[in-house]
Amino acid sequence: MPEIRVTPLGAGQDVGRSCILVSIAGKNVMLDCGMHMGFNDDRRFPDFSYITQNGRLTDFLDCVIISHFHLDHCGALPYFSEMVGYDGPIYMTHPTQAICPILLEDYRKIAVDKKGEANFFTSQMIKDCMKKVVAVHLHQTVQVDDELEIKAYYAGHVLGAAMFQIKVGSESVVYTGDYNMTPDRHLGAAWIDKCRPNLLITESTYATTIRDSKRCRERDFLKKVHETVERGGKGAHEPEGAHLLLHGADREGQPLLQAVHPLDQPEDPQDFRAEEHVRVQAHQGL
Repeated sequence: MPEIRVTPLGAGQDVGRSCILVSIAGKNVMLDCGMHMGFNDDRRFPDFSYITQNGRLTDFLDCVIISHFHLDHCGALPYFSEMVGYDGPIYMTHPTQAICPILLEDYRKIAVDKKGEANFFTSQMIKDCMKKVVAVHLHQTVQVDDELEIKAYYAGHVLGAAMFQIKVGSESVVYTGDYNMTPDRHLGAAWIDKCRPNLLITESTYATTIRDSKRCRERDFLKKVHETVERGGKGAHEPEGAHLLLHGADREGQPLLQAVHPLDQPEDPQDFRAEEHVRVQAHQGL
């Protein structure tokens, strides 16, 4: 059986800058390319020097896969492609492709325009980076080359989040990224075909955490909303503020009004595993 080698370039022992190099049957795939929000120097990026000491990164890496748009999973992507020098294919879902550059530009403005940080990517670098992206549908088998294929599965968590199966011949790896098994009012539970991968790489940040029920979390959230409005917070005297709050919730599925009033309704979460529905929501919301 061919050796499968896993090299964490970030997030191996902490939360942030998720980035894992997987070598399987002669193919090299980088899973996520995140940023650590707790650092303001080169430590915020994964240590890409471990990828290869000889030649160009693009000659060594067969592809990069981004699981979702959170910055701890995609924040270093423009740095990696435009400053480090990777110019190969980058795979992500359609919603991630739509939302990712917005978050990257927002963080760039904070880091560079407001804080004056150096050695950071520019707005043009973000645009050039996104030109390398190949958007994929859920359950679509993508043939990266003659031997390497990848397939995305619904992960819940946030709009567009995906788990990926990487397959070379009879060998396979499943990478979950962040996922959620509890459906809520706007996202369904993660789902994947029955499979027997040689290796499973899974998110485990909250593996030992027991969460409050969905109803308790919703009541806590609504309590904070009401307290803010009563104190004269945004939305109390500005109709557009309240509209933005409701619109922001509606972008990812059901309107917040359904949570504000009928909390005693029986729960009937919608299953958003259909890629077309998720993709349409992403483009309509943006």
